[in-house]
Amino acid sequence: MARIRSPLMLAAAVAAVAPLLATPRGALAQEDDDRRVVAVMRYYNNTGDDKYEHLGRAFSSMMISDLSVIERIRLVERERIEELTKELDFQQSGYVDPESAQTVGMMIGAEWVVTGAFLTVDPEMRLDTRVANVESTEIVTTAEVTGEQESLFDLQQRLSDQVVAGLELALTEEEQAALRAQQEANRIDDLDTMVRFSQALCLVDYGDYVGAAEELQEVQTRAPGSAIVRATLGLMKDKAEDEVKNAVTAEANRRIGGLLGRNRNPQPQRKPRPAECG
Repeated sequence: MARIRSPLMLAAAVAAVAPLLATPRGALAQEDDDRRVVAVMRYYNNTGDDKYEHLGRAFSSMMISDLSVIERIRLVERERIEELTKELDFQQSGYVDPESAQTVGMMIGAEWVVTGAFLTVDPEMRLDTRVANVESTEIVTTAEVTGEQESLFDLQQRLSDQVVAGLELALTEEEQAALRAQQEANRIDDLDTMVRFSQALCLVDYGDYVGAAEELQEVQTRAPGSAIVRATLGLMKDKAEDEVKNAVTAEANRRIGGLLGRNRNPQPQRKPRPAECG
């Protein structure tokens, strides 16, 4: 059984992120909402291979999207979790230990926290996961799925089934059908394509929306039928357009300022690719 950090450590952590928790986006718990609030943390790269450094982002994103069709579950946004864990400096090379994960869950009002790791031994991949009850700090389910890397879709299906079981949900036939339909819609079979998708998500997390949109265009070419790729690409195109508009506005202000003899700032340039994303 994992245990939450000491009250003193938790109080210090809460103080560090108080501005984030004060926003409406941080207030996830609602008295009139009886859905299970679930936070899916980034899966940990246990391969020792830098190629897969960000793959855990893709696994958590896929899990969140798949489970989103189950109306009895309310999922915390992946970007929100990344923002908070980064602010708390809990992540070292993407790893969030069980105590820290449950602390994050407590802060954002989650009742359940899903954590996991993955390991590749060519040509196979193993995905491990566990589901923890935040209030009791009890690990209620641990699960493991192993299979061929080229059967990635099958591994993800089996893993989500085990996560649902860990959340103590008995799905109706309608819910089961909706879950299968969502998984099929999001489908990415190729591991290399998932790696590219994870790189794009890393760029998203570090604010390089233009770079993320460019990366996602390549992913879409490889997996044209994947709904999660299309949805993420659409979102990133919007963000990239906003970024370009802001840059144009900044340049216009710079030029106007120059004409007026003030604000002679250098021309804005596109941000360099974040070093954290390789």
